[in-house]
Amino acid sequence: MPAVLRRILPAAWWLAAVAAASPLDREIVFTPHAGPAPEDVEIRRWQTRAAAPTATADDLARLGWAYVAKARRTLDAGFHALAEKTAAVMDERFGARAESGLLRGHVLHNLHRFREAETVARGLVATRGRPEDLALLNDALMEQGKLAEAIEVLQRLLDQRPGVEAYSRVAQMRWLKGDLPGAIAAMEQALRAAPVREAETVAWVLVRLSGFHLQAGRLEAAREAADAAAGRLEDFPPALLARGRVLLAFGQTEGAAAVLQRAAELNPLPEYQWWLADTLRGLGREADAAKVERALRTRGAVADSRTFALFLAANGEGARAVGLARAELAIRADVFTHDALAWALAANGEFAAAGQEMRAALAERTPDARLLWHAGEIALRCGAPEEAADYFRRAQPFAATLMPAERRRLAARLEAPDPAAPGLLFTQNQKSHP
Repeated sequence: MPAVLRRILPAAWWLAAVAAASPLDREIVFTPHAGPAPEDVEIRRWQTRAAAPTATADDLARLGWAYVAKARRTLDAGFHALAEKTAAVMDERFGARAESGLLRGHVLHNLHRFREAETVARGLVATRGRPEDLALLNDALMEQGKLAEAIEVLQRLLDQRPGVEAYSRVAQMRWLKGDLPGAIAAMEQALRAAPVREAETVAWVLVRLSGFHLQAGRLEAAREAADAAAGRLEDFPPALLARGRVLLAFGQTEGAAAVLQRAAELNPLPEYQWWLADTLRGLGREADAAKVERALRTRGAVADSRTFALFLAANGEGARAVGLARAELAIRADVFTHDALAWALAANGEFAAAGQEMRAALAERTPDARLLWHAGEIALRCGAPEEAADYFRRAQPFAATLMPAERRRLAARLEAPDPAAPGLLFTQNQKSHP
């Protein structure tokens, strides 16, 4: 065959394939992906395979997981949406199957559609019950605060496949249930089990380990883990956030600001922006802090409504915070969402209701400084100063995990837990106190 025909025929086949493809196929398979990163190369590789006449369901599944890997690396939810559409293409071409269900369930979980993810995961566990199905079900249950059932599922996962996926989930569960030393031990076990070649997995485990060490007041160990995470994966936003938090715990505010600035640029989510703004304000850079907060307000409700609700409540905007927190609680009824609603209710002057939500937030005895500090503030406003003082004392050992302004307010409460003291319950730039 002449060379010119060899060039023309593939091009003709491609044009015919594009013309015959469904709209989803055109978006997922036949729209060439750009970018130089390894994940981009993988996406293009599996796009090519999925476009071929001999394409299989496995080729599409691998394309979907390549999109997931890109989303995980960049923390860009748009790639999760592409992965979800890839699952739809699999169903369209080959019929519904477990492989597309697992991909879809993973995406639903990452998009915070936890009830839908639970439904998908239950179906997978009922029909085949593989470790990856159990891991998805555990995650969906845990995010909804269904810890008793999540523990049962996690035990099945651990029995079937002990390893980094199981050990890291054990660590999270132990922490949620109040066992911080056990959480550290399990996360260290996860680190030992993590494949060295999987830099992203290793970096993520190190980030979580750094956070646990920080909670335990083991600042040097927290620094080592955060530095190791940043070294394993360059410009990995969670590692940069972890490093910035550790630097703040050491009092190195200038260095923390630079690291957090980069983290927020790479991942402009409310948590990152709030940490950066608080750090900048502590340096007296009020204009820079205000600029970051304006950006936070622009997309906060969409990007992370729970954190945004906490931010609004901390700035005295209780009514809007309550609405966001209640909506989040409808889909994510874990201790941290109960805490967000309690804090929002307190900012709105509804202290009795705030106390009730705070009891739900503390039900699992999670050793978290913000939960305990919030509980103390709300107890003060409910007329229980001795109970409040106890919460403040219990929060103090974990105070390194708080933002600088929060740490200052906790320290002030430990010195003088006076409910009438100004500027302690909410931040200094609020317009009015509840």
